[in-house]
This record gives sequence, C-alpha cells and structure tokens, in this order.
Amino acid sequence: MRTPLESLLNIKRWKEDEAKNRFAILLKELSVEEKRLYDLEEQYNSVSKKLECNTDELVNIDEIRKLNEYLEHLLIRIHQQKKVIADKEKQVEESRRSLVEASKEKKIFEKLDEKQKSASKKELKRKEQIGTDEHAATGHHRKKGS
Repeated sequence: MRTPLESLLNIKRWKEDEAKNRFAILLKELSVEEKRLYDLEEQYNSVSKKLECNTDELVNIDEIRKLNEYLEHLLIRIHQQKKVIADKEKQVEESRRSLVEASKEKKIFEKLDEKQKSASKKELKRKEQIGTDEHAATGHHRKKGS
C-alpha cells in the first residue's frame, strides 16, 4: 500500500544520499589538501636541514641565497595551503550541517509515513470489522426469520 507521503519520503532519502555523497567528496578533498600541506612542510624541513648542514662546509653564498629564496617560496606556499585547508574545512562543516538537516527531515517523514500507514491499517481493520458485523447481523436475522 503506497501512501502519499512516500513520494516526499523518497525525495528526502535522495536529498540525504546527495548530502552524504557531497560530504564524502569534500572530506576526500580536505584529505588531499592536508597531504599537500604535509608534503610542503616536509620539503621545508628538508631544505632547512640542508641549509644547516652546509654551514660546516665551505660557504657558497649563491647556493645559500637560492636555498633561502626557495624557503621563502615554500613558506608562501605553506601559508596559501593553510588558507585552502581552512576554506575546505568550512565547506566540510557546511556539508556536515546539510547532511544532518537532510537526515532529520528524512526521519521526520519516515515517522509521518509510519503513522499514516498505521492509521490506514486501523481504518481498514475497522471497516472489515463493520463488514463482518453487518454480515453476522444479516445472517442472524435470516435465521430468526426462518
């Protein structure tokens, strides 16, 4: 037995699935961006160690200058990557809120659908009982009349 709320419930289920998919995609994107940041920080640490090691050897000013410029470049990229991650985190949080809202709406419609189905079953049983009672009363009257 299909209730009128089932169409709305199916839409709510679809919206929840879409919200889940979006949330999963954004989490994956956030993970990728965090990996990029980790790699940049590893590069920075590696170059910093290389710069420290060179101080024991003969000093090549051009090489030190190039390493310092590269470190500055890495710092800028790390700063930019942190901004990208902050934006992704906001998108993930927004998506999480949308998912929670979609889940709540779906649950509400599921409960309404259950109530409507239950009410319909009760009404059907009541009508069947009325029909059975009328049939029994008619049969009783026929027996009395004979």
